[in-house]
Amino acid sequence: MEDGDSAEAFRAFAAGVALQREDPSPLWVQLKNRIERAILDGTLPENARLPSEQAMCSMFDLSRPVIRNALQALAGEGRVIKQPRKGMFVAPRAPELAFMTSALGVFDDLSAKGYKVTVKTYEFGLHPANEDERRVFKLPEGFQVIRALRVYHANETPLTHTLISLPAHRLPGFEKLDMEGRSIFGTIRELYGLTVARADRWLKGAIVPPEVAARMGVAPGGAMIAIESVAYDHDGNALEYYRAYYNSEIAPIHVATDAR
Repeated sequence: MEDGDSAEAFRAFAAGVALQREDPSPLWVQLKNRIERAILDGTLPENARLPSEQAMCSMFDLSRPVIRNALQALAGEGRVIKQPRKGMFVAPRAPELAFMTSALGVFDDLSAKGYKVTVKTYEFGLHPANEDERRVFKLPEGFQVIRALRVYHANETPLTHTLISLPAHRLPGFEKLDMEGRSIFGTIRELYGLTVARADRWLKGAIVPPEVAARMGVAPGGAMIAIESVAYDHDGNALEYYRAYYNSEIAPIHVATDAR
């Protein structure tokens, strides 16, 4: 966005801002919230240059510490970025993903949204079902599952570290296939005629284990979103069980709701 257009957009925004000095919320918080809303609704578009602190002081009739605190809070949340010798700009939005509300697997959902999806597989084969897998798939003792440990990349950036379990008795011979770079759900549809009707997913914050951090290319000891998911076929039988670490710094999860 051209600097002249940015300045005009910000002046138009500032003209409609009336901060409440008698409000218990500090002025810098009020200003920060107003700028944030303007960024989110597109009033202040991506890459728009913000006025200098001094100019904002005049626009809002506020002291420089108030302006600075508001901008520092916005920068801390990734809403604005400072470019040396250039100024402060509205940060580009990270792409959002809605796969959490889709029954599709990670590979299929990312591909459907236009991402270039690549997969690195660390493990793929038959294993005795553990307690969780027996519970999900309703398996007796001694049954096996197929496990795939994979890191999915969206546009060449590691996005999710996923341990997938499948009921081996429903997918005979699946463990012998070369699945590198292939969609698990897509292959199951093609070879076995099984499709997913719905999925239940649970999310929580978690500290990333060292081996996951190494595969995802992030600093050890950081936090990611831990996901547990069970996908069901049209007869209500569990077809896939996965546990994943999802890097929301790369693509925030978007969940839309309505009033129905």
